[in-house]
Amino acid sequence: MLKRFLGGFNVATLLTGFAIITAEAAASFYRRIHAINFGVYGASKVGKTTLHSQLRTRGEVPVIQDRTVGLHRASRKVVKIDKDSRTIKTADVGGQTFYWEEWKKDMKKRKVKYVIFMIDDRHLSEAYNLEHQLSWQYLVDLICDDYWRLPKGKSKKKKDKDFPIAVGIWANKYDLWKDKYEHNGAIDKHPIFEPFKLGMQRLQDRGIPCFKYIVSAKSDPEMVYRGIMTMVKEY
Repeated sequence: MLKRFLGGFNVATLLTGFAIITAEAAASFYRRIHAINFGVYGASKVGKTTLHSQLRTRGEVPVIQDRTVGLHRASRKVVKIDKDSRTIKTADVGGQTFYWEEWKKDMKKRKVKYVIFMIDDRHLSEAYNLEHQLSWQYLVDLICDDYWRLPKGKSKKKKDKDFPIAVGIWANKYDLWKDKYEHNGAIDKHPIFEPFKLGMQRLQDRGIPCFKYIVSAKSDPEMVYRGIMTMVKEY
């Protein structure tokens, strides 16, 4: 009777197919409910808040005038592109030097798995402007340190889960600076990334890969979503 019902299909083949479908459904459900912690850091007015807004509501983001104050509560965002989706969690945080300790607090508390360090072209258009370089130096020192440096001279040794899986350097506002600097090679060889090579090498030496990316967070949501998905899938 069962054999007639199956119409000659191999039972083992059917069970294997069912198991595969069930596993894929379970994996998809897990990706929806399990949020991956991303940390987004960088100098003031580089576009961190715009990136958070783009992740929260896809589309053209209005101009944001106010600077972010302190560290905001992390929130969930769903990234969907190319028929795939991931749930991530990010927290907006100020970029001025007196908020850098908040970056550390965010990384330590949420055990951030992927770090996005955002830049724009200010270090190319204003040679005297070292905001990106100084904040990058702080971030690299923070990530590479074997210890969490705590108040009153105390420290706590980091565990493996305290180190990020990968660090992305995202050159934001590409739509504004793409025609300002002559460059004919691959985008990851663009001079906008040049001042950060030493820090990237330090991270690579620690076994933390770096991902160079260009993005227009305000006007191009696909670039944002594809960048997030690339980091999750390839690292």
